[in-house]
Amino acid sequence: MKYEAMIEGRSVMIEEVSPTVYKINGVEKAVDVLVLGPGLYSLLVDGQSHEVAVREDKKGKIVEVDAHLIPVKLLDPWAPKAAAGKDGIEGEVTLTSPMPGRVVSIKAEAGAAVEEGAGVIVVEAMKMENELQSPKTGKIKAVLVKVGDTVESGQDLVVIE
Repeated sequence: MKYEAMIEGRSVMIEEVSPTVYKINGVEKAVDVLVLGPGLYSLLVDGQSHEVAVREDKKGKIVEVDAHLIPVKLLDPWAPKAAAGKDGIEGEVTLTSPMPGRVVSIKAEAGAAVEEGAGVIVVEAMKMENELQSPKTGKIKAVLVKVGDTVESGQDLVVIE
């Protein structure tokens, strides 16, 4: 079975080769999964152990891996694909908060040009700073929050065009 997921604004292809082998963007990984409870898993990936918690969010899922919160959206394989530009993403993209927290830094203001992978905004949660990066080269259309704002999981933060 093959899946496509958007993870922090990037497309990731996941293919189940066998119950213990997965291809992630074409790279084979040995994976052993133990279900610990609803939404709680113990994963052994290429010999490294990880505790993983998965919870639903209004825009997809939030996956917590070793205390890192990662927004994930599984894409519908039957949905028509949008035309992709040279960066692979066309049109507006909205960065959302992967967790409840507080905005501690805004690295790019409205009107600024950004490169794919450049830091745009930093959200602090549980005393950890999480820098959200631009998933595409473009221009900041709008910054929807300010430094010091408290944000919820899934809240829109920045629009990039």
